[in-house]
Amino acid sequence: MPVTRRLWAPITFVTIALAACKGTEPFVPVATTLHVAPSSLSFTSLGATRQVVAVVLDQRADTIKHASVVWSSDNSGVATVSAVGLVTAVGNGSAHAVATSGGLSAQVTVSVQAAAQLIKAAGDGQTGLTGYALNIAPAVVVRDAASFPVPNVAVTFAVASGGGSVTGANATTGSDGVATVGSWTVQLGTNTLTATASGSGITGNPVTLAATGVSAAYHIDVRYLTAVTHAQREAFDSAAAQWERLIYGDVPDEFASFPAGTCGPGTPVINETIDDIIIFVQLDSIDGPGKTLGQAGPCLIRDPGFQPGVGVMHFDTADVAGLLAAGKFDEVVRHEMGHVLGFGTVWQSLGLVPGAGGTDPHFIGAQATAAFDRNGGQPYSVGAKVPVENCCGLGTQDSHWRETVFATELMTGFLNSGVPNPLSVITTAAMGDLGYVVNYAASEPYTVANVAGLRAQASFSQIELGDDILRLPILVVDRRGKVTRIIRPK
Repeated sequence: MPVTRRLWAPITFVTIALAACKGTEPFVPVATTLHVAPSSLSFTSLGATRQVVAVVLDQRADTIKHASVVWSSDNSGVATVSAVGLVTAVGNGSAHAVATSGGLSAQVTVSVQAAAQLIKAAGDGQTGLTGYALNIAPAVVVRDAASFPVPNVAVTFAVASGGGSVTGANATTGSDGVATVGSWTVQLGTNTLTATASGSGITGNPVTLAATGVSAAYHIDVRYLTAVTHAQREAFDSAAAQWERLIYGDVPDEFASFPAGTCGPGTPVINETIDDIIIFVQLDSIDGPGKTLGQAGPCLIRDPGFQPGVGVMHFDTADVAGLLAAGKFDEVVRHEMGHVLGFGTVWQSLGLVPGAGGTDPHFIGAQATAAFDRNGGQPYSVGAKVPVENCCGLGTQDSHWRETVFATELMTGFLNSGVPNPLSVITTAAMGDLGYVVNYAASEPYTVANVAGLRAQASFSQIELGDDILRLPILVVDRRGKVTRIIRPK
């Protein structure tokens, strides 16, 4: 029996020890609940921030320390949230800041109602040619009480008076808070346009913008010094009408009294008050077929302003018939008339072409530069803007847009067969830089052809205009008819 007692003692001990270990297994927390606080946020100004806290609880409702939480926003146009739960108001509206941890999620409702103000941003007080869209599309900006721009606000533009019309009447403010109407076409007299922002609490709402529609007041007086056919006259009439739509503002009258030949051989006596420009046209021999098609330029320009008052267009009869047959005479006439009006012929006198004579001449007028950027030229980085022709000899270099960039645009030194050669808003804007009152909307559609600026083989035949600047002494004349300066041809 003593032996038996010794054997049972350790058995009993092992049993008790095993029983004691069964209830002390390690606790493994499992995420069961995700709480966020606060559950909602309300902002009254953009750029304001609030911290949100996320807590992950286990099955015992205890906090799990260092639990991984990922934050996101379901409407980043209204509110954003950082990796640590910092919510930032960026636009009026509603959003949710969403926290996720494993398979759990919770969200904070975010409301942004920033007090705002509607303000005129651009295009108020313009004058424009009746029946055409204004040069600058009117725009408004929405800002909050702290002057931050308010995006995503719907704005409706509507004609209030004057009988004009708009395109793109329904706009939305961008990240800069600006909403812009597509275009506003005005009629004669006073025109008004309202811009109304949606939503409540917006002061200054609606905004009224005003514009004045005027009739064309710029006149091109074409005078023929040689006989012209009906078809030839039509080309000049059409060119003058187009330039009168592009340049519509009156320029100061100028008295001129000069002898015959002042504007070159065969030109008559000038003894009159000029309003706005006289262009003498001559069709006779220059240098035979296929060479210089025509030459043009001003001979009298105004002081101050440098807008031409008298000019000459001279065409080679050996080329005119072929150009008419090819349907290109009208484009050549439009091109050369632009030179008489000052395109490429008064640029250097006004200091608008730095780098003339070098590898990168460029036109620095503010209007033309902005138009170049708006119409496809923004990425251009090969040289300075706006690129002017740097090749091809006297009369072409420094006086035209650069062919390798502009290609088919009318005012390069080359015309392209088989395709239109549009007179672009860049050219119209350049005339504005010469002091003319211009109408962008009458320009022809065009996008900068080659921002890389590399000369490539043309896919269509070209007509080289060649030495098409008429080199005459240019008399600078004040309003009393006195010559204040003579610009000698180079």
